Amino acid sequence: QVAIAIEEVSRCHLRFTFRHRSSQESRDRSERAFGVGFVKLMNADGTTLQDGKHNLIVYKGDNKKMEDAKSYLTLPCTKTEMEEKEAPSGKNLHALGSFTPTKDSTKDSFQIATVICSTKLTQNVDLLGLLNWRSNSHNIAHNLRKLMEVEGGEIVKFLPDTLDALFNIMMEMSENETYDFLVFDALVFIISLIGDIKFQHFNAVLETYIYKHFSATLAY
Repeated sequence: QVAIAIEEVSRCHLRFTFRHRSSQESRDRSERAFGVGFVKLMNADGTTLQDGKHNLIVYKGDNKKMEDAKSYLTLPCTKTEMEEKEAPSGKNLHALGSFTPTKDSTKDSFQIATVICSTKLTQNVDLLGLLNWRSNSHNIAHNLRKLMEVEGGEIVKFLPDTLDALFNIMMEMSENETYDFLVFDALVFIISLIGDIKFQHFNAVLETYIYKHFSATLAY
């Protein structure tokens, strides 16, 4: 379990270093790493690393540079990312980083499984778009429609923030009736969601929001 402050997540990555084990503890301490794998915690679109399994590339080579983050962070971290970047040869990879991997040095992978425990970091790009609607105001209608396709478990984790976003859109964009109807549909969708037996324990969260946090006077 790794605890990371919310403001640090976008700048952080996890690194896995591989060393030979020796029967002598003193030798272990001096043993140079022969491989390194890493994974970024934040995707380029601002969403958080997806829960599940990730096949990390193990970059191998007797090179002290591999322990310097600057030398590998520009390289693909997973097999999927490597395929997307279409870098089948070591030559192409060399242009991406300063730690000179070759095709043979990247043939192995290391599988990890991750679960993000947070009520502030979402793995869904459509929900993120709604929560950050002020910085992406031309997409409000799109994000309101897409909200109703987001998996229920992700929405209930962000229930107060999602409701705040909906009511703020209604109040701050009151001159556009299109948003009123979309916000209304979204609210009906969320209330129906919490009426589902699977999410009924979030009723208390909704009630607390209504009685203690709701303050959208124009939407009242």
